[in-house]
Amino acid sequence: MEQISITHFTPEKIGYKDRGIMKWLGMMLSDHSEALKKEEVDDQLIQVKAKEKMDEEEIASVLYQAFVTDSPVLIQANVIRNGNYYKDLECKISGYVENRIYLFLKDGRATSCTLEEIRNVEMMNLLDWCKKRK
Repeated sequence: MEQISITHFTPEKIGYKDRGIMKWLGMMLSDHSEALKKEEVDDQLIQVKAKEKMDEEEIASVLYQAFVTDSPVLIQANVIRNGNYYKDLECKISGYVENRIYLFLKDGRATSCTLEEIRNVEMMNLLDWCKKRK
């Protein structure tokens, strides 16, 4: 009777090197990112006092001055969520087209808004803008 040889290949025999915990890093990173996003939303909803409501002319004047001088501003959105205002946006005015105002946020993101969405705007201390970005 002819004898048949059965060869059993293991991952190690064909060159696979187990990276151990490294292969779980991607999964852990996504969970961590998700937790950070939730924490950021929670931080946004801390109790923030309503600043004085400015009219559109006052807002436009401050925004124009900030745009021309490339100065940072603090913007309080005219939005209430769960009874609280959001924290002020630390940003620079990167431009405007028709009724949209384009903002460059301190954390590097870009966004836009309209005058109607702004409750209050004030010039920000340049030293606060230059401190370590969040």
